[in-house]
Amino acid sequence: MRRIEAVSSKMAERGLKNLVVSNIYNVRYLSGFSGSTAMMLIAGEKATLVTDFRYKEQADGEVFRGVEVRIDTREALKAICEMVGKLKGKTGLEAGTLSYSAYDKLRAAAEDAVPIESGVLSSGLIGDLRKTKDENEIETLRKAARIADDVFSDIVKEIRAGMTEVRIAARIDYMLRLKSSEVPAFKTIVASGEHASLPHASPSMRVVRDGDLITMDFGAIWDGYCSDMTRTVVAGKASDKVKEIYGIVLEAQRAAIDGIKAGKACSDIDALARDHIEAKGYGENFGHGLGHGLGLEVHEGPRLSKKSEEILAPGMVTTVEPGIYIPGWGGVRIEDDVVVRDGGCDVLTAAAKELMEVGG
Repeated sequence: MRRIEAVSSKMAERGLKNLVVSNIYNVRYLSGFSGSTAMMLIAGEKATLVTDFRYKEQADGEVFRGVEVRIDTREALKAICEMVGKLKGKTGLEAGTLSYSAYDKLRAAAEDAVPIESGVLSSGLIGDLRKTKDENEIETLRKAARIADDVFSDIVKEIRAGMTEVRIAARIDYMLRLKSSEVPAFKTIVASGEHASLPHASPSMRVVRDGDLITMDFGAIWDGYCSDMTRTVVAGKASDKVKEIYGIVLEAQRAAIDGIKAGKACSDIDALARDHIEAKGYGENFGHGLGHGLGLEVHEGPRLSKKSEEILAPGMVTTVEPGIYIPGWGGVRIEDDVVVRDGGCDVLTAAAKELMEVGG
C-alpha cells in the first residue's frame, strides 16, 4: 500500500480527491495486476481495481493486499464511469492514455457534480514515483539484464556472413522467449553494413557480408520489467575505420558511466559522451539522447539528453547508449543498463563490450 499512499499524497498536493488510472503500466505498478485489461480508481487512500471475468483468477492471485478487486461483466470503463458518478471532489484523469471517447464518457458520468481534471499523466503524478526503483524492482531488472547478456553470448556464436538480418533477429527473439517465457521487451533491432547507420532500423532481408558491422539492440522482460541492451560486432575482420569508430563510441560510453551518480544533472552526463564524440569529429553523427529510464516500460523517465532538466537520484535506472551513424557506411552503438547510486552507478548488463569479430 505504500505506493497507493504515495500517490494519495501527491493527489492531495494537487487538490485531487480521486484519480482514474488508465495507463496499464501504472495499474500494474500500483496493484500488481499484469493483465492487459483493467483500470483503477483511487479515492483518498482507497484503491479499487476493475477488470472482467477473464481475469478473475489472475487478479485474485496477483493484486496487492489492500487493493479491492471488482470483477464486472461489462468493460472496465463502464464500471469506472458508474463509480465516478458517485464520487465527490475533483477527479483526475490520465490524459496520455485516455481516448477522447473515454474522456467524454467519464465527463458525462460525472454530470458536473465532480470536476474533472485531465493531464495528470503528462504532469508526472505516477510517472515521477516510477522513476525511482526499490531494491526488489532493481533485482528484477538485473534478472532481465542477465537474460539479455546470455542471449548475446549465444547469438554471437551463430552469426556469420551469409545470414540475413531477419534470421539473426528471429534467433534472438526465440532465445529471449525461451529464457524469459515472455515476449521481447520491444521489436528487436538488427542492422548490418550500411543499414546500421539507421539508429532504429528494422531487420531486413539484407545478407551480412564479410567486414560488416552488425548492431543488435534487444531486451528481455522478467516479471514485467524490461532490459535494453545494444552490442555491435563485426563479421570477420575489422577494418581500421571500424576499429576507430568503435573505439570512440566505447570511450564515450565509459566516460558517461564513470560520471553517473546521484545529484548529477542528466544533461551533464549526456555531455560527457557527446563532448568526446564531438572532439573526435563525429558530433553530427550522434543525433539522439544518451539514454532513457527503464522499468515496466522500456522507455520511461529519466532521460539522459542535452535538453533534460532532471537530476539523477538513487534508485533511478537508465540506459547509456552513445552511437555514431555514418550514412552509406554504417554505425556503432553500445548500450548498457545502470542503476544510479549515491557514489556512482551499478551496471546491470555484463556482456562483453570490446570489439568482437564473429563468424570466423
